[in-house]
Amino acid sequence: MYKVLIVEDEKLIRKGIIYTFDWTAHDCTVVGEACNGAEGMEKIYQLMPDIVITDITMPIMDGLTMIEKSIDECIYTAIIISAFDEF
Repeated sequence: MYKVLIVEDEKLIRKGIIYTFDWTAHDCTVVGEACNGAEGMEKIYQLMPDIVITDITMPIMDGLTMIEKSIDECIYTAIIISAFDEF
């Protein structure tokens, strides 16, 4: 099974991603969640996920910075989501 980490500052969206998708049907399991990029980076190093689904705009550290700082040491596929139309 692929290990998935969800990094999203909006709790409702984060929980929605976790609970409305049939992860096991796609050979995945959600191993953790984080509410900002700094916490997400800690979870990446701790959990070593195969897939990280992240928002871009978050407090403390944005998703792009989190990916940039962790992708060389921890190999994973990043899926970037955002509700904003401009950055």
